[in-house]
Amino acid sequence: MDPAQTEANITLEKALRRANLLAAAAEVGQNITRIMDIEDLLPKTVDIICDAYNFYYAGVFLVDEAREFAVLRAGRGEPGRIMIENNHKLAVGGNSMIGASTALNEARISLDVDTEKVWYPNPVLPETRSEMALPLAIAGKVIGALTVQSTQEAAFSDEDIVSLQAMANQLAIAINNANQRRLLDEANSELVRTKTFEAIATATGDAIHWIGNKSEPIGSSVARIRSDVQTLVCSIADALADAPEEIKNRPIVQLISKESTALKESNPDIINVIRRMNKLKPEKLAKMLSMSSIMEDLGIIADAAVLILKIKEDLIGPAREQAPRPTMPGDVVQDAISNFDKRADIEITMDIPLELPMVLADPLQMNRVFTNLLRNAYEAMEEGQPHPQVKVNAYLSDNGKSVMFDVTDNGCGIAPDRLDKLWISFHTTKGLKGHAGLGLSACRLILDQIGGEISVTSQEGQGATFTVTLPVYEFNETVNVEPGTGKVLLIDDDDAWLQFTADVLQTNGYTITICDENYCADNYQSYDVILIDDLLMNADSFESMQPIKAAGAIEKTVAVSSNPRVERTKDRKLFGIHNLIPKPYTQTGLLNEVKNAIDLINQS
Repeated sequence: MDPAQTEANITLEKALRRANLLAAAAEVGQNITRIMDIEDLLPKTVDIICDAYNFYYAGVFLVDEAREFAVLRAGRGEPGRIMIENNHKLAVGGNSMIGASTALNEARISLDVDTEKVWYPNPVLPETRSEMALPLAIAGKVIGALTVQSTQEAAFSDEDIVSLQAMANQLAIAINNANQRRLLDEANSELVRTKTFEAIATATGDAIHWIGNKSEPIGSSVARIRSDVQTLVCSIADALADAPEEIKNRPIVQLISKESTALKESNPDIINVIRRMNKLKPEKLAKMLSMSSIMEDLGIIADAAVLILKIKEDLIGPAREQAPRPTMPGDVVQDAISNFDKRADIEITMDIPLELPMVLADPLQMNRVFTNLLRNAYEAMEEGQPHPQVKVNAYLSDNGKSVMFDVTDNGCGIAPDRLDKLWISFHTTKGLKGHAGLGLSACRLILDQIGGEISVTSQEGQGATFTVTLPVYEFNETVNVEPGTGKVLLIDDDDAWLQFTADVLQTNGYTITICDENYCADNYQSYDVILIDDLLMNADSFESMQPIKAAGAIEKTVAVSSNPRVERTKDRKLFGIHNLIPKPYTQTGLLNEVKNAIDLINQS
């Protein structure tokens, strides 16, 4: 087989597998919004996982109230039925992967169970060769674990692990929601139950309509392309039938002729179509069959693919395992605002104190939260609205244990009967056009995972305020880094991170120069390293790097970002910078990054 064709087949297989993973994750997500009964949710979840991944077995354990045992609540097939009837349970912290996962709140993966020391050999699952146990946790508290097992060694790919962990996180949220629902039922809260059912019905209907609307053009575009390509191939073959032998003997012409014969055999009607086309005038023929129409249909399919991939990112992205670290929340919010595609008619203001304490969070996921809130605020304001405004205010809570952010708009506001439905996936107050209704549910999921909160207050016609609460991180850092030497140029806004960086580097022996208000400085070559924030408030950092490159100092430049992206990193590296790295928010992290950069720059 042609190597190019082999590569294309491999790419297609990978794309199909990614599509299956997305479909499985979406189905679990839809079950979460549709099913509020654990006894119904858990069996369906294990069936979806086994069917989507072709796994030997999957099961869900929940930790009992005494937190002594993880009890099997759902299992695949006959083995699952037998174990549930026998009240199968494993000790938390015991000699099993489920026991270790529930005790440590960690994923446990064994690619060969015969070599696993901490593993329970289950007699009703004799063919298990590899197993993965994923914790189900809410705000750090483990409520159970998901097990998936395969008859093959090394059965789990990176994509399997990422998507299964996403499902496990969604399942944990669903179980917690179901438990909350049960408590409301026990309290006879009929009003809350009614609103919950209404929200689920609305979200499910919105999801069905949204998916249908985005998928509908694909089928018709594929049908048109198939018909046009078949007709085009057969028409070209017919036209070449009377060509000279030297042309007919060319491999490409022979291939076209062979494909045309096969198409006519499988679809005899195409012969009549070509006969009718041959009678048309050139201008009419061009309207009926043209490469531009084929490319237009391919564009429709490509746009639909982009939308589907965006939904995948919106669904799975927030549920990915976070990488929390000490973080300056105000800096992350400012970067989100800097990188946001602002509408020219909307005024956005910030009141973010420089002295806000640190939080423990994943800056990348926090950027996602505030980008979603900014987009939500922008979309609440119609074009032509007088004086549209978005205000972002930050402050410390009264007890000093939380950092609070208010994102306020003066848009259309939210009707009272819609306030309690905002957090459900696929529910949107803006209609179906262009909106999947995943932004706010993603915000809530991300914040739940770090012990944060999000709430909303609104009056219809008077705008809305979304409040994000982040727990303060008690951080006492001991710096064990030798003092450095060298000249460092800082290019950034006058913000908390700039002040922090300047103070730490100067205190530890570096000579610091801060750029002017236009992000410029003199004699770039004289510095040992240039640190530039990749997200500037009043300029494009790429433009600010132009004079650095012109001065021959671009290889000394290190860009920093709270939200580093692969594409931006690639562009900056191709431009010639030394590196683009995540922003260090601790003294030790900053000093190590600067020292390592200077050492490597001097070696090159």
